[in-house]
Amino acid sequence: MNKNTNNTYFLADWLEGKLSDDQLKKLVSEKDFNEYLKLRKSFDILSELNKPMDDTLYSIKKKISSKPKSKVISLYTKFALGIAASLLLFLGLYSKFSNQDIIYKTATGKQQTIALLDGSQVILNGNSTLKYNKKSWKNKRELFLDGEAYFKVTKGQKFTVNSKNGSVSVLGTQFNVNSRDSYFKVFCFEGKVKVITKNKKEHILTPSKGVTVYDGIEKEITNQKTKPNWLKGEKTFENTPLKIVIAELENQFNVKIDKGNVNYTTLFTGGFDTKNLNLALASVFKPLYIKYQIKDKNIKLRQIDTND
Repeated sequence: MNKNTNNTYFLADWLEGKLSDDQLKKLVSEKDFNEYLKLRKSFDILSELNKPMDDTLYSIKKKISSKPKSKVISLYTKFALGIAASLLLFLGLYSKFSNQDIIYKTATGKQQTIALLDGSQVILNGNSTLKYNKKSWKNKRELFLDGEAYFKVTKGQKFTVNSKNGSVSVLGTQFNVNSRDSYFKVFCFEGKVKVITKNKKEHILTPSKGVTVYDGIEKEITNQKTKPNWLKGEKTFENTPLKIVIAELENQFNVKIDKGNVNYTTLFTGGFDTKNLNLALASVFKPLYIKYQIKDKNIKLRQIDTND
């Protein structure tokens, strides 16, 4: 008698109550046991959804319990197991379609424009993830962002962008959010934005105003930009720790940068081209007297003395 036939008998005895859960666990693999639990649940669900089928389900169980004397599984058993497999598939599809999370994820160096259900638009920067629940969207416009995105929000009820570093709430506006590791930056381009940081501090931003948070230190900023520069192929920074700039280089170009003897806390003001790696490296490191060596996708840095 092969293993599959044995499992069929165990299943029949268990469904008939001749075997307890603990006894079945000792006779089949953990994977099979979990599948059998789903099968039993499917019988229960189907019984509730369609009461007239009770007699049919009982008949199926009885047919499964009829052990053939030969090694060949009976036609009735095959039929019953086919029904069981269909029910398991139904449960899997039910679970899949009950999960209404919509997830967008961009590759390194790529951007994606996303139209939300209310007509709002999101431009997702490279190596970033945006998630929201389709089912609850009508009553609660709420998303989760890991990375960077620019939002053009259609007016309506409150629109909230959550991240591990804080949340941003608006009614209708345009703003940029960058949330990576311990770095958090929000800038308002139109309308009004309420930012609540991880430290539970609240900032109200109007056009040309922003806030940055790094290692728990919060600072409000001002400039006259009308849109984020990364939409035009350039990343810009103002008094930003070099660690953050290097992380953005890695996100944009899919490279790994070894800092060597470079001080990560050095502040950088400037920018780099997001389409050309060599030009980007020169724009960031040459003004800081940092030499770099490129080998495949790895870049080694070395701080040089200004007198060299």
